[in-house]
Amino acid sequence: MTRGVWILATWLVTKHGANAPYAVHTRIMAMRRALAEQERITFWLRVDDAVRAWGSGPGPADTLH
Repeated sequence: MTRGVWILATWLVTKHGANAPYAVHTRIMAMRRALAEQERITFWLRVDDAVRAWGSGPGPADTLH
């Protein structure tokens, strides 16, 4: 994922906390209803993945230095 996606995901998690995935989902659905460009929707789907990764915490294979 690109740096911009992670920065936006971090901001959303900071702003919305545990509700960040719902905020992203609402945004994606609004863009789909408005028939937004597919590239914009794809970007927000990547943001959704990053927000969910933030919420899941480190996995068993992840190490912290």
